Amino acid sequence: MKIFGVISVILWAAGSCLTPLQVAAAGKYDGSVPLVCVPLAVTECGAEGECQKGTPQSVNLPQFFSVDFKTMTIRAVEENRESSIKTVDRVHGKMILQGVQGQLGWTMIIAEDSGQMSATIAGAMEGYIIFGSCTLLSQSGVQGH
Repeated sequence: MKIFGVISVILWAAGSCLTPLQVAAAGKYDGSVPLVCVPLAVTECGAEGECQKGTPQSVNLPQFFSVDFKTMTIRAVEENRESSIKTVDRVHGKMILQGVQGQLGWTMIIAEDSGQMSATIAGAMEGYIIFGSCTLLSQSGVQGH
């Protein structure tokens, strides 16, 4: 089971990382600055309850993605795809983002103190759990932790 190309935008988009970037001081992961995120581990589950571990590449996810709170989009620039963020909630030090892409729904949670990220993607009879990390992206480039 593979994540369809339309949903891989949910976890990619550092096309902006392909340009020269400058490292700057870190800030809080509170939605005031765009993020670049990297999916690191994926668990893929079917309707019968069978699950298997994989890599982002094994389920057709991109290597990086950007999260822009100002435009409310998650973008895979290199692949020219994006998904609208429908809601952003802040609860107990975590940002909870949700959206819909095609016939799939997704939720992403980002820890405001560390940038650690987890996400789920659900479709009819399939689901994915993704773990990764995000870093701040300023106008001048990626900011360090």
